[in-house]
Amino acid sequence: RSKIRFNPDFHGFACPSEKIRNNNDAYIPTLEEILQDAKESGVTVKIELKGPGTEKGAVELVDKLDMVDQVVFSSFKHERIAMVREMRPELNSDGTYKYKTGALFNSKVPDNFVEIALKAGATEVHFKYDTCTKERVERSHKAGLHTMVWFRGPIGMAQDLKSKYRGLGYEGEDMYRIVMATGVQAMCVNRPHILLDAAR
Repeated sequence: RSKIRFNPDFHGFACPSEKIRNNNDAYIPTLEEILQDAKESGVTVKIELKGPGTEKGAVELVDKLDMVDQVVFSSFKHERIAMVREMRPELNSDGTYKYKTGALFNSKVPDNFVEIALKAGATEVHFKYDTCTKERVERSHKAGLHTMVWFRGPIGMAQDLKSKYRGLGYEGEDMYRIVMATGVQAMCVNRPHILLDAAR
């Protein structure tokens, strides 16, 4: 098990410091540990390639664990997912890429986002929750790209709800239903139990 620990006094954690300080199970798992758990449960994992040179190690680890069908590699730095495509260009029998990659976009989505994603060899487009529109989702699907929306972490969402979306109050069913109405295929949220209720 990983021996990397959280800093209980780091202001960026939504979890109260005493919950981290007094919990022997509060440790930072390695990517391999996360993937091993995911393999057992069958869930799909989105691996964001945040740092330079992360592509090779991440791809090799997924290969080692035989989890290609359960992983999507993503990045805001689209050259990183292009590198994954260069390393692993294999196709499935239906002509789709075996190794799935997602082009992440932040608050400013360029008009030519579809072309950017396709040029990087992406199989998916990942929109920030407040940039995900029905028109963008439809353009993505028409180009053969899958779609996902991502919400900021708990602290970032609290900031957005305080400064930009005061009427909503909190990240919950109303917000999820608005996003779901765009036709997006997957959602990365902070409150999955509430998303399940909204999806019913």
